[in-house]
Amino acid sequence: MMRYLLIGIMAGLLILPAWAFADGDSISAFKAESLYRAVALDWKVRTPFTQEVVFQILRSDSFPEGPYEEVATVPYDKRKRKYKYLDKSIGAESNYYYKLIVKGTDETHGPVQARPFFSPPAT
Repeated sequence: MMRYLLIGIMAGLLILPAWAFADGDSISAFKAESLYRAVALDWKVRTPFTQEVVFQILRSDSFPEGPYEEVATVPYDKRKRKYKYLDKSIGAESNYYYKLIVKGTDETHGPVQARPFFSPPAT
């Protein structure tokens, strides 16, 4: 159910969705999915950005604490709410940890963990 806030402006009313005043992070549901020789990262934009931002994806192949290296950047598109990035640049069947940084803000999400598999799926 969509909630709305009513704000009186001069002699009229302005109706805005409640998310326009949401506190906290603009990103929700950042997750990693283990795939065959790859990891899929998904996230949703909960609150639209008013400034120019870029999503920076960092990966650690050792520990959740890092060290992390950039594997990709994904541009923000005001028309999109859902994003997906497929990381195929992995080299071994081990745990990988990812962080999502919203460049242009102070938001950091993660780490999330995935362990891709290197044996082909059963048919």
